[in-house]
Amino acid sequence: MSEAGDDQDEPAGRDGYLHPSYEHQPYPPRGPQPGAGLALGSLVCSIAGFVLCAPMAIAGIVMGHVAFYRARRGRGTGGALAVAGFVIGYAALIVWGIAIPLILHALAQSGVFG
Repeated sequence: MSEAGDDQDEPAGRDGYLHPSYEHQPYPPRGPQPGAGLALGSLVCSIAGFVLCAPMAIAGIVMGHVAFYRARRGRGTGGALAVAGFVIGYAALIVWGIAIPLILHALAQSGVFG
């Protein structure tokens, strides 16, 4: 007849404690790689910066550079979208940099500023 503690698969250690098995992985599996969300956001903000206002283009430039850095280091995807985002953002800043002085000059010529 066996005792209650003898019917286990693994033998107990010297101290009588049953040590845990190490059949599981020591580290949890890595999740999926980050997608191109930041790069896509950069492209959308840069295009909106062309149409709406220059601060949107600045946000697109910053997000584009961050997404491009992540894609180069292998921590994300969408490197080409990121490049398109910050290039369009820079182009939008150039257009706004030319358009705003022209608009202000035209408004000053028409007498709006008094």
